[in-house]
Amino acid sequence: MSVNLIGQIGNYGSGGFGGGGISEETRRKLIALGIDPRTVTSEAQAQALIQNAIKIRKSSNTPLPVNVCHGEQELISRAKRLASKMGITVSNTMSVEEILKLVSDKISHGNFEEFKPEYQAIEEAYRTMKQHENNMYASMNYSASLNKMMLGL
Repeated sequence: MSVNLIGQIGNYGSGGFGGGGISEETRRKLIALGIDPRTVTSEAQAQALIQNAIKIRKSSNTPLPVNVCHGEQELISRAKRLASKMGITVSNTMSVEEILKLVSDKISHGNFEEFKPEYQAIEEAYRTMKQHENNMYASMNYSASLNKMMLGL
């Protein structure tokens, strides 16, 4: 291992390599804009990249990625927040599907059209998550079948 490589490894955690010289808030903004924070070496460079990305998004009318979903618990909390905004009472044991059904019914039967985009975003995120989950299970079943075939079971 060369001395230069050891020096780079030593700088990894201290901010000299891998985007460690930027604040946590700036790092989150970079990630939200789809920029890898490890490619940035200073706070000034990060701020310039953020401003440039925002200008490009505004000029191309591309919406900023808001409401990026990271799991079923986050979806449940988003659905519960939406339901409470609409005056719907939900229990802690309700699933995302049940909450979305109540919200959908209230939108279709009442004057709640302003909540429809948020409802649709949550519903789409839930469908996407379920589709990815089903794909994962299908892949696992396929892998298990291949293992059984290779073992002669």
